[in-house]
Parts: sequence; structure tokens; C-alpha cells
Amino acid sequence: MPDFKQTFQEEVRRLARKELKAFEAKINEQKKTIIALTKRVNDLEKKHAAAPATVKPAAEPVLAPAAEGRKVRFSPKSLVKFRKKYSLSQKALAILLGVTPFTVSHWEIGKNRPRTVQIEAFNALTKLGKRKVLALVAEKAPGELPAPKKNAAKKANAVKKVADKKVANKKVADKKAAKAAAPAEAKKA
Repeated sequence: MPDFKQTFQEEVRRLARKELKAFEAKINEQKKTIIALTKRVNDLEKKHAAAPATVKPAAEPVLAPAAEGRKVRFSPKSLVKFRKKYSLSQKALAILLGVTPFTVSHWEIGKNRPRTVQIEAFNALTKLGKRKVLALVAEKAPGELPAPKKNAAKKANAVKKVADKKVANKKVADKKAAKAAAPAEAKKA
């Protein structure tokens, strides 16, 4: 019997060592993976810290000059007029001012009043030219660029057609008048 007991214990030890080696190999692989990931995270953090901080979060207004102690004027009509003048959607204006389109809608109907930061940002936008405003929209919200005005082209074509018809009608009227005048002159002679 002692022979069996000893053999059994040796077999258990051998199997335990074998499993332990397998676990140690897996642990070493995981340690290597952790070290590689840690190194990658550190590299990314260094790159992020070195990158210029030109991108502003969406929660902040794009243009917000600080003017402390000064009251700023705002009217819903001016907001609507500005938006219509530049053919901006509420969403595009909201992105430029760092708010939601729902908020812009409430400002336009006069239900809410914007905070001073947004009013200053809006005033700064109004001082920019159309090209600069559209460039900002293209940068911050490319899908919200206003479509080219098709109505203006249609209107110009309609005006041209009316003018052409008037010219054609005048020519026809002149020809009729000339024909009517020709027999009358022939009778006189």
C-alpha cells in the first residue's frame, strides 16, 4: 500500500506542477499585454498633451468675448433676422452658440432669454461677415450649410421670360400696326 500512496502523491504533484506552469505562462502573457497597453496609453497621453488645444467642446460657445460689467442687448427678432439673412438653420446656429436647437427655438419665440455668454457670442457672430459665418458653419457643422438659393435663379428666369414675352408682344403689335397702316396709306395715295 505505501507504494500506491507514494505513487499517487507524486502523480498529483506532477500534474499540479504542469497546471502551474500553464497558468504561469498565461500570467506572463497577460503581464506582457498589460505592459504594452500601459506604454501605449502613456504615448497617447503624451501626444494628447502636446496637441494644440484649438478644438473647443460643443458645450462652449464658439465665440464668447468676455465683457464684464456690461449689459448686452438681445431681441428675438434680431436672432430670427440674423438666421434668415444668412440662411442658417436653428441647428447650425445652435452649434455655433454651443446650445441645442430647441433652445434657439425658445429664444426666437421669446419663451426664454439666452445667458450673457451666448448673447455675447451671438453679438460676435453678427459682427462677422457672411463668408466668415458660413466658414464657421462649414467647420463646426458641415451638414448644416445653407443650400444655394434656387428661388433667386427661378425668379431671375421668370423675370427674363416676362421681359421676353413683352418684347415679343410689342413686336407682334408693331407688325399689326404696320399692316393696318399700310392699307390706309395705300388708300390715301
